Amino acid sequence: MRGTSSRASYPLNRPTPPGTQRRGVLGGAVLLAIGAAFLLPPLGVPNAGAYLFVALGIAFGTAWWVGGRRQYVYLVPACVLIGFGLGLVTPALFDLPADTAGPVFLGMLAAGLGAVFVLAPARRAPLLLAGVLAVVAIADLFLQIDLVPLALQPYFVPVVLIIVGAYLLVEPRVG
Repeated sequence: MRGTSSRASYPLNRPTPPGTQRRGVLGGAVLLAIGAAFLLPPLGVPNAGAYLFVALGIAFGTAWWVGGRRQYVYLVPACVLIGFGLGLVTPALFDLPADTAGPVFLGMLAAGLGAVFVLAPARRAPLLLAGVLAVVAIADLFLQIDLVPLALQPYFVPVVLIIVGAYLLVEPRVG
């Protein structure tokens, strides 16, 4: 005989009963991130604009973590934006030579995409893109070879971001 209880257990893949569904957190998290990032310049934080990307990444990460269903469409921007922001912040934070800023930036972006794979190993496309970015960064940093021609370098990161965005739009949902 089934026990009667007023409290039911609902797995993550099943909708929760009406009135108890969790509220989305992305909107609030993004506004908190933007507000916090805009507080940094008046506080005298150097390179404060770069922290906006980290803050937005944390907002998406919060939405991914707290949202209940761990939606991949929040995980990817979380990791990419955190990697992007840390790539901008790290050279200044550690007072690295100017010629290392590009490779460090690409390396952090690659690490962000690698984190996507670590957290969602069923999806391998981000790992492929992370590998490409890591090879370009390593070749530039250690071998002093520009794998991306100088004329195309201003377009490289925007194209990478466009590819990631397009991937999210067409990537099928994994059960």
